[in-house]
Amino acid sequence: MKLIFKQRVFSWLDSYDVYDENRKKVFEVKGQLSWGHCQKIYDQNGKEVGKINEQKISLTPTFTISSNGKK
Repeated sequence: MKLIFKQRVFSWLDSYDVYDENRKKVFEVKGQLSWGHCQKIYDQNGKEVGKINEQKISLTPTFTISSNGKK
């Protein structure tokens, strides 16, 4: 499946809409204020389905993606 990420132009935090090949919106990613990057992923119904967190102690940018409490 091909996914298309479209960043929102007027957003204070990293926010994206994610579309499938048919240009149907499948996910919404909203950035949050936190120590390091934190973004939550929502489905079409507004239900949280995942989270992306930046590891705080790392020499290079490292992220953890979790869904339903599982990495």
